[in-house]
Amino acid sequence: MPEEQSSDLNLGDPEDDFQPPDLRPLRTLAEGEELADARARLADGLGNSLSADDPYAPLARDVAEALTEAGLTLHNCGPHHPQYRLGGVCVLPIPSGHNPDGQGGIAVSWTTHNLLAMDWERGRERQGTQEAMNRALAGVLKALGYQVRPFGTGGASLVTEPRRGDPLTTPRTRASRGRR
Repeated sequence: MPEEQSSDLNLGDPEDDFQPPDLRPLRTLAEGEELADARARLADGLGNSLSADDPYAPLARDVAEALTEAGLTLHNCGPHHPQYRLGGVCVLPIPSGHNPDGQGGIAVSWTTHNLLAMDWERGRERQGTQEAMNRALAGVLKALGYQVRPFGTGGASLVTEPRRGDPLTTPRTRASRGRR
């Protein structure tokens, strides 16, 4: 973040331990940059940009934004995207008809960088990394308040509903959000 922008954030007087910082300037900055980038990375199962009228789009956007706020980078899940090779968190809407148990939601899984994923001599490292990161992601999703269940055989998680106490229709504009 450029220094002139960070100085405008007014994160509070260090002498005043009783007032939460005003996060509105930071939220405005993040909405235009990091969170916008996270929303733009969302794709459907074919690698196309996620349509705004997709029934799972609101939940996918919420999950993508929450994971970005937690400090994670989203993966460009479209296999033909130029940054596909970088890896990160894959957030993918799963229609109920594409899940054997009939429940739709948002699949969340870790994707390693192609340098690890495509190296045949490092298969165990890739598998171990994938498993560890998927377990960590499930924990992060739960900490963020999502209902999570295992999905598939690779350790992915399926988010099936919005966060507890934070409906998708509630705008995030409070000066300090604290715990959700």
